[in-house]
Amino acid sequence: MLTVLRQLFHLCLLRGGPQDLPGDPRLPLWLAAGYALVGGMVLFSEVGFAEGMAQAALDAVLLAGFTWLVLRFKDFPERFNQTYAALVGINLVIALLSWPLFAMAPAEVAANGLSPAQIGLLVVLLWNLVAQGQVLRSAIESSAGLGLFLAFIYFLLASLTLAVLFPGESPA
Repeated sequence: MLTVLRQLFHLCLLRGGPQDLPGDPRLPLWLAAGYALVGGMVLFSEVGFAEGMAQAALDAVLLAGFTWLVLRFKDFPERFNQTYAALVGINLVIALLSWPLFAMAPAEVAANGLSPAQIGLLVVLLWNLVAQGQVLRSAIESSAGLGLFLAFIYFLLASLTLAVLFPGESPA
């Protein structure tokens, strides 16, 4: 398990691709479950553990569907397990690392600007998009621009879906 965590950190640091993860079909399930659990803990103070976990679980399911569609469209369906494991693993690592920032960030944006914690969360969100873009780029053998574009499209779709299904705070 430490090897997988190390590989996930390398993915977050843009030092590898999804092919570096084990091909075990159980790995994406374990990482998605871990992401849902951490999501519940991170969002506990905002929306409660159950709703936070439900939001993260829905995000994981949406990410699986999006990953499958992209890989299917580009004719690389055999790369699903490692690509999805990489993407949900990045979400898990980023959620763990951003937990302190999320706890310190005020719920509302102040009239005089963003707090340092909110700025930190914005930087983490952007880094998450870049890391996921790199994984998608590698998985579909495309340009970095297309990978980043796909990561951004996923972010928009997931954010809109979560906002519709969980009215109120939707920090996906």
